[in-house]
Amino acid sequence: MKKIILFLILTLLTFTSVNSTAEASLVSSAKYRHEQQKENKKDIQQIKELFKVYTTFANKHDIKAIAPLYADNYINNDGFNKEAYLKSAQETWDECKDITYEIKILSIEIKGDHATVDVDETAVGTVFEKSETFAVAGEIHAKSKGLYNLIRINGRWLISGETIISDESSLLYGDARFMNIELFAPNQVSSGESYTTTVKVDAGDDTVIVGSIEHDPIMYPSDVPNGPLRTMPESKILERVIKANTDNLNEYTVASLAISKAKPTTYGTLKVYLAGMACIMKRVNVIPKNNFIKLEEKDKKTEEKI
Repeated sequence: MKKIILFLILTLLTFTSVNSTAEASLVSSAKYRHEQQKENKKDIQQIKELFKVYTTFANKHDIKAIAPLYADNYINNDGFNKEAYLKSAQETWDECKDITYEIKILSIEIKGDHATVDVDETAVGTVFEKSETFAVAGEIHAKSKGLYNLIRINGRWLISGETIISDESSLLYGDARFMNIELFAPNQVSSGESYTTTVKVDAGDDTVIVGSIEHDPIMYPSDVPNGPLRTMPESKILERVIKANTDNLNEYTVASLAISKAKPTTYGTLKVYLAGMACIMKRVNVIPKNNFIKLEEKDKKTEEKI
């Protein structure tokens, strides 16, 4: 009987010990989670502040102030390093003096010293084309979706990379500013794959539009695509099949349009005049061919077993 009582006492002590350990573990885990939550809130606030400062300097076109916000090893999914990216930004600001940006943060994910920020971005501005007699103003509209990669170095969050998921922009002159112009192309294609690009314009019967559709691989410095102009049919729809580049470069599909209209004169004739111009761009991410995926051998072995 004593042995049984002793066994029960030992069992109770063991259970109590385990239970106490479990309780201590739960308290420890709860404290750890609380500390992690506090740390995450602090990091999230710092990251939001980073993008607030980033937007402020970008809208001031202050390249010297914005440069320290990027890590030295910055790289984006177009292969632009920090130097190339900042140079391209400066060229944009030199060309468009009043362009302004807005960044909307959709989500922030933090893993240790690395973070991913999901954003929507918009930009608007104007450019001026001067001729011998007058200057013409054009409107820039752009919107994009992307992921910023951040790294924490010496307690500071810096931008270490960017993956641009989608990007659309337009440069509109004259009557083109008031027209509904849409450019359709896939967001992603394989290297060397053929894809269809379509541009549609809502315009009346008194409008004649000539245009071209080209593709422009993303590089620095960039090339301006020049393609043959074609008159758009009465449907005001222009379409072209494009073959994606095989140089492992993302690209833009670009529609360039010249819009003409006719109006009667006092002499009973019609005067045809250039009413507007438009350049519409849409990003197409090109996925490089992976030569290390081999499914044929596996399929062949499967067929032999059958």
